Amino acid sequence: MAATLKDDFAERARLEARLLGRRRGGTPLPLLDRPAETPWRFAASLGQEGMWASLASTPRQPLIVGGLRVSGPLDTGALREAWRAVAERHETLRSAYRMVDGALTQVVSPSADPLVESADADETRVASVADDELARPFDFDRGPAARLRVLRRAPGDHLVVVCLHHMIGDARALEVVTAELTAHYAAAVAGAGPQLPGLPVQYADFAQWHRDRVEGEHGARTVAYWVERLAGAQPAVLPCDRAGAPASSPDIAGRTRSFPLSSDTFVHLREVAARHRTTFYVVGLAAFQILLARRSGERDICVRAPVSYRDRSDVHDLVADFSNDVVVRADLSGRTTLGESVEQVRASTARDFAHHDVPPHLVAAHMADRGLLERLFHVQFTAEREHDVSAVQRLGPMSAEPFSPTATTVARPLSVRLRHDDASARVIVAYRSGLFSDERITELVGEYVALFEELALHPERPAVP
Repeated sequence: MAATLKDDFAERARLEARLLGRRRGGTPLPLLDRPAETPWRFAASLGQEGMWASLASTPRQPLIVGGLRVSGPLDTGALREAWRAVAERHETLRSAYRMVDGALTQVVSPSADPLVESADADETRVASVADDELARPFDFDRGPAARLRVLRRAPGDHLVVVCLHHMIGDARALEVVTAELTAHYAAAVAGAGPQLPGLPVQYADFAQWHRDRVEGEHGARTVAYWVERLAGAQPAVLPCDRAGAPASSPDIAGRTRSFPLSSDTFVHLREVAARHRTTFYVVGLAAFQILLARRSGERDICVRAPVSYRDRSDVHDLVADFSNDVVVRADLSGRTTLGESVEQVRASTARDFAHHDVPPHLVAAHMADRGLLERLFHVQFTAEREHDVSAVQRLGPMSAEPFSPTATTVARPLSVRLRHDDASARVIVAYRSGLFSDERITELVGEYVALFEELALHPERPAVP
């Protein structure tokens, strides 16, 4: 019997849960003491330590920017109260970060009094929202590493811009802030309290638990896995067409473009996933690694893959950064067929994702070439389920819908993101303009999506002719 769309996505959900090692429930995290004396001081997370050490050499601030496009009468007083209420729920939104006795420390204020900035904005300023935020550094010593801005486009037309530094946020954190901000705003306007469940833990609790886990036997085994896994690895060769600066250049000017897949291509993508009983992530990654191999002639292809520590239900709704980076490596040597390459990527990704919770700087410290990981990270792939970005929420006489601004700079030379829902998918490519022309990116995406058809119809063909 042919697999149905429902079956396909049910299997995808099961496999993704297995790949990411989700542990819903389980033993509760131990809570740290929070004495009467404030502010509280907690050890920063291992991930924050690694990011802190890299900030001075990072050409672009790692920020998460998004928010809401609001139509109708906006009550700025209620918005300010909502922002304060969100910060009261999450310690990261009322924290500073300082070096104390040689250790990075989270200093938590007992109360929240976050600022809401307001300004008029024409279309030019609206278009440059992401760039404007990137140009404004955070003062970690004072904190918090988050801000809220209201841009007035016209009477009854506003953008509510949320900016989180990556030290305290990831993509999920932005979703949490936006959702809670909306809930608290609606409650403030109605003169009622929002119906939000209490948070079982705070990020400092998780950070200490994770530190204890990684600094023990589990961490040693994980580091050993990656040292062996990446022995002899080399950075993927970029399929660029401009003789611009090398990938390590501080020139980070670039573009982000979105390419919708045709309905036929989506069917082929679904067919490949169903045949191999795997996820769109695995199929998209395999196709991307095959594309890089075909373009470069190399057979050993390494790609950066962001993963998440949010594999416990008690941290799912925290405003914090639970992201990490691993390297997924494909061996396309010999007579590997297209079908075999998908199977290989499925198996290797499962192993790699099972070793996802040690930050890169701790792995790099045990490698003979300590700069190798950073060089391997210059090409990235990720895939996720598409959120309904067109969803409009009614807040009394006002409506709000999410928006995601893009910047004119990019974090790395080449990144490919596959986003999908039950009926469609699109490929989002971020690239550096000094390395890739727009024409080359269009050409590469054309080859990439054509691979979905080839994987579906001709799995017996060699992955790299």
